[in-house]
Amino acid sequence: MKLTAAEYRDIAKDSLRGNWGKAVAATLLAAGFGAFCTSAHFIVLFLVGMGVSMAVFEGIPHFFLWILLGGTALALFYFFVGGTARFGFIDFNLALLDRREASPAMVVRHLGQMWRAVYMKLALFSCEFFLTLLFVVPGVIAIHSYAMVPYILEEKPEYSVGKAMRMSKKIMRGNRWQLFCLRVSFLGWYLLGILSLGLGFFYMLPYLHASEAVFYNEISGRADAYYGRK
Repeated sequence: MKLTAAEYRDIAKDSLRGNWGKAVAATLLAAGFGAFCTSAHFIVLFLVGMGVSMAVFEGIPHFFLWILLGGTALALFYFFVGGTARFGFIDFNLALLDRREASPAMVVRHLGQMWRAVYMKLALFSCEFFLTLLFVVPGVIAIHSYAMVPYILEEKPEYSVGKAMRMSKKIMRGNRWQLFCLRVSFLGWYLLGILSLGLGFFYMLPYLHASEAVFYNEISGRADAYYGRK
């Protein structure tokens, strides 16, 4: 039986009980290493930041050169390291669900998978970007169809990116709407985070990503395998 968004959140909240400090630290570490910056997301933010900075600070000598160099260095760092941090953050959240020892240091334990993570980011970005160019709806469907790829690659290091994409598409068939509803259920928390000048995100982001880990745990059959449920 499929769970509701509220049930996913309840399981996530239970796994976070007594672990909020660790979860916040892991989230901040993952964010610092670019785990949540998709290629498209970062490009948009970079261009907006560049435009605003040029308008405000254009009088400072060589400012454009410094911001260009700094932005490029940050983009390259996120591009090459962000995917590995995403693997580590997934490992952290699954450890919470499994009641294993979970440490924020898990976020940086997958640096050896850098090229695999880069290939994953390129494959996902290309697929989602071109489908979005055709129409918005196919792009949204693609984003949700391949949402479990990082989870599968983290758990199955022997899988290729192509195989992980096929597996994600398979397990998400009939479950895309559930993930969409789960994500939409956090809109109120996003608004609270903005109104609280960012303080609310210290609660919302660990909660959101723990809930998505619960979603993967359930739809992949991983929970049944781990807990021996029939």
